[in-house]
Amino acid sequence: MTTTPAVTKRLTFEEYLAYYDGSDKRYELVDGELIPMSLGSGQHGG
Repeated sequence: MTTTPAVTKRLTFEEYLAYYDGSDKRYELVDGELIPMSLGSGQHGG
């Protein structure tokens, strides 16, 4: 038996701008996918 991975819906730019998951995480939009942004280090880190 083969398992097919779930296909995630790609977001439009407008959907990305309206997206909020209730957390302080920041995301970037790459080819329609939300990619969590890493925190910086030193003075830029959070």
